[in-house]
Amino acid sequence: MSLLIYASLVVILLLFTAKTNFNLTGYSYDWNEETMVLTIEEGFWKKKSYDVEIKDVDSKQLLQPLRDVMLPINQAQSMWKRDIHIISLFIAGLFGLFYSSLRQLKNVKRYVTVYILIFALLISWEIKAYQNLYEDLRILSDYTNSLKG
Repeated sequence: MSLLIYASLVVILLLFTAKTNFNLTGYSYDWNEETMVLTIEEGFWKKKSYDVEIKDVDSKQLLQPLRDVMLPINQAQSMWKRDIHIISLFIAGLFGLFYSSLRQLKNVKRYVTVYILIFALLISWEIKAYQNLYEDLRILSDYTNSLKG
């Protein structure tokens, strides 16, 4: 049962992520090599897009979008995909604790308490990781603001 819950949650969240290009930062990008245009999308549901045309491949102009845009967004997307698996695993494990033979053990409350403490520690670690990422994305926000006007 827990394996089915885990697999279902992972598939649903990965399909949602692929369909909406979702991550917890709200930024995504698309790089078109033929036209040398970097499209930056900002927002979770209603996305605003900004196009950056790279004129000279050998110039420093290419390095700034790569460093300031692509790397933090790639990091956010990989963190979100990792979080999909972690969240699904913990939810499936919680269902496993309540709907398995472990429920009949006399110390089941201790198991649940330890399980929730581990999950809380993991969430606090994830919050710290996202805070560090948001510091990098502040540069991206400044970059998109410069494209607006």
